[in-house]
Amino acid sequence: MITPIKFVPFLLGGALVVQSSLNKTIAESKGLSTACLINGSLVAIFSLILLLLSHLYPQFFSDIIPFNKNNKWIFKWWYLIPGIIGFCLVVMLPLGIMKIGALPVFLGVIAGQIIISLLYDFYFKKIPINTIRVAGALLTFIGAVLVIWKR
Repeated sequence: MITPIKFVPFLLGGALVVQSSLNKTIAESKGLSTACLINGSLVAIFSLILLLLSHLYPQFFSDIIPFNKNNKWIFKWWYLIPGIIGFCLVVMLPLGIMKIGALPVFLGVIAGQIIISLLYDFYFKKIPINTIRVAGALLTFIGAVLVIWKR
């Protein structure tokens, strides 16, 4: 059955291209550090709004979104990794688009996502790596190489 949530990755993939392209445009006129500041500020503002709304109106959110007041919170160093990766995406994707174009950049992103997803599923979700999954990953990687080969 096709549910709306199945379209979210497609929409996010498209949004990532739009975001990176707009950040490239900002970088060309105002500097990439300005684009990073704007992005980071909005992430902080929207995150605070989400935290407040989910705290005040938990009935409108799934159980995973609100801050869990019942658990003792101990900071772990790896909590920083998603934010560092997000910063790197905001900085590096526009630079890649400037140098080689959007299509090769995002085909490379997709190839990297597929390879890491195969490994993640295998090690953490115990989903076996089979011939079909490897073939799909290889075809995607080959497609990325062909797109950027001797432009």
